[in-house]
Amino acid sequence: MESFSPRLVASAAASLALAAALVGCQGLDRRFVPQPGENQVMRVQSGDRWYFTLDEGGPNCRWDCVCDDPDVEVTIDHEECGGDGGSGRVSYGRAKVRMRIHRGYDGPSTIRFFCRKCRDRKGAPDKPFTICLYRRTGDVAFWE
Repeated sequence: MESFSPRLVASAAASLALAAALVGCQGLDRRFVPQPGENQVMRVQSGDRWYFTLDEGGPNCRWDCVCDDPDVEVTIDHEECGGDGGSGRVSYGRAKVRMRIHRGYDGPSTIRFFCRKCRDRKGAPDKPFTICLYRRTGDVAFWE
């Protein structure tokens, strides 16, 4: 029976742990939107996960969205980033957006993003943009 040195086993375990950390459980399906905040059209497929970040104007402006397709799940997490001179008020923030394409997606879909003033919900949305999604079809090279 062959025996492996403890150093070799530790090295292999460290390599596997590093590879798992870099790739993640679903690292191959994780993509980043190329131009967040701009109107665009994207090809997607079932299982895709798309990520991007938008700047917010503190607690007075929050990003929100409306999606017309139940096979597309959009989640927005609001993160407060900084205050103004120790007064305790947040001066700006970020919205971390995740778009998940569910199994069976057949598209097309439209997601409208807009930044609303929290104190005055009756006002018109600020900075609107739209992402249109279409189902990827046909032969596509594996690197796309």
